[in-house]
Amino acid sequence: MIETDAALTDAFRLAMRRVASTVNVISLCVEGEAMGITATAVSPISMDPPSLLVCINQAAAVHPSMDVVTHFGVNVLHRDQEAIARIFADRRFHAERFADGWENDCVRPPRLIDAQASILCRRIDHHRFGTHSIFIGVVEEVWTRDGVDPLVYLDGRYGRVGD
Repeated sequence: MIETDAALTDAFRLAMRRVASTVNVISLCVEGEAMGITATAVSPISMDPPSLLVCINQAAAVHPSMDVVTHFGVNVLHRDQEAIARIFADRRFHAERFADGWENDCVRPPRLIDAQASILCRRIDHHRFGTHSIFIGVVEEVWTRDGVDPLVYLDGRYGRVGD
């Protein structure tokens, strides 16, 4: 593991608070159980083949399941879906996560029906680094919502583009 000093870590954390990120819910299904987590560390890798990477903290409850699933979903949240982001970010709301607005047969990862975009990925690789794992998925299906107005996270707060 690479050693860093506390001051550098604090400075980096402060710098990253200045990077606006789109808010996503990563969804998966393991042995009939729907699971999900709020994540901002999602990035396209390539257009040929269409692919994404998703970074998940190794301490997250969903992390061990990401190691074994064949598919995961990336649900890009619309600005009016802040409540969904909060539900999936807090373990206390586990029972409420897939209550409303989800297409969920648990054959495939749950899909948020009214998301800004929903992307089904086949997980093909993963790498551990530091406190997180990088999961790579090849895109198999995409759904989009009309209009572009994603929920973003900046400086510890939810907002929207243009706020």
